[in-house]
Amino acid sequence: MKEINRRKFVKNVTGAALGAAVFPVSLAGKTKGELPKRTLGRTGLQVTLLSIGGFHAGAPNVSEDEAIQIIRIAIDEGVNFLDNAWSYHKGRSEELMGRALKDGFRQKVTLMTKIMARTLEDAKIQLETSLKRFDLDSVDLLQFHAIGGKDDDVDRIYYDGLIQWAEDQRSQGIIKYIGFTGHHDPRAHIEMIKRGYPWDTVQMPLNIGDYHREVSYQKDVLPLALENNIGVIGMKSNGMGRLGKSGIATPVEGLHYAMSLPVSTVVSGIDSLEILHENIGFAKGFIPMTSRQKEEIEGRSKGKSDIIEHYLK
Repeated sequence: MKEINRRKFVKNVTGAALGAAVFPVSLAGKTKGELPKRTLGRTGLQVTLLSIGGFHAGAPNVSEDEAIQIIRIAIDEGVNFLDNAWSYHKGRSEELMGRALKDGFRQKVTLMTKIMARTLEDAKIQLETSLKRFDLDSVDLLQFHAIGGKDDDVDRIYYDGLIQWAEDQRSQGIIKYIGFTGHHDPRAHIEMIKRGYPWDTVQMPLNIGDYHREVSYQKDVLPLALENNIGVIGMKSNGMGRLGKSGIATPVEGLHYAMSLPVSTVVSGIDSLEILHENIGFAKGFIPMTSRQKEEIEGRSKGKSDIIEHYLK
C-alpha cells in the first residue's frame, strides 16, 4: 500500500467509520458499564481501550499507598493492561506496581515493561532487574524502548542479537510477546516494521500535535502497523501535560481523540485517584469522534505541534 493510500486509510477509518455519536465530556466519571476492549494485534489478546501508565503512577509525588490504590482500583474497574519500564523513576514504578499486583491482581492483567538496552548484556541485566522489582518470574510483554533516540537504534536491535535474545526469553516462558516503542522519530518506527520482524506490538505517541507533523506516527506509522497486524499501543495523548496546559484542548479531549484512532489501547498517565475516576468514567461511556469533530480539534491545533506535543530528539 502506498504512502498516500495509508494516509487516506487513517482518515477514513478514524472518522465516520468508527462511529457517529460523541460521548459528552461533561459526563466523564459519572457513567457505569464496562470498559471497551479491542484486539491487541496478532497476540489475539482482548485488552481494555484504557490502560494505566507506570511512569505517572510511580512518580515521586505519588505516595506508595496512593499508587497501589490507583492500580488496584483501575483493575477492579476492569482495566486489564498495565504499562511500565525499567527506566521509570529508578525502579520505583516497577516496584510499586509489583506490590499492587499481589493478592491475586496479577492474574487479572496483561503486564508490560520496557527496556532501554541496546546490547545483549544490558538487556539481560535490565530484564532480570525488572523481574526482581516486580517480584515475578515473568511478564507478558517486553518492548524495546525509545527506538529512534539514536541513529543506530534500529541496526542495533536487528543486528546485535537482541531480537534473538528476546525470542529465547519467549521460548523459556519469561515473556510471551515482543514489541518496541518510541517518541523521538516516526522514521525509526517505519524502519523497524519494514525490516520484517513480526512484532507483536508497537507503542507510539498519538495526539493532535503529532497529526500535523510532516512525518507522523498517526498518518505514517499507524497504518503500516495495522497492515502488519501489529497491536498498537497509543501514548502521550496529553503530551506529558502540554496539551492541557496549552488551553487548546483538555486532557480528556486528547484522550478522546487518541481512542478514536484504530488503536488497541491508549496508555493514560494517572497520578491521582481523581484523574483515574475521570478517565475510567469517560472510557466506560466512550463513543468515537465523528469526522467533523476530529477535523475541528485538528484545526484548533494546526501550527501548534511544538506547544502540545514533544518529540524528544
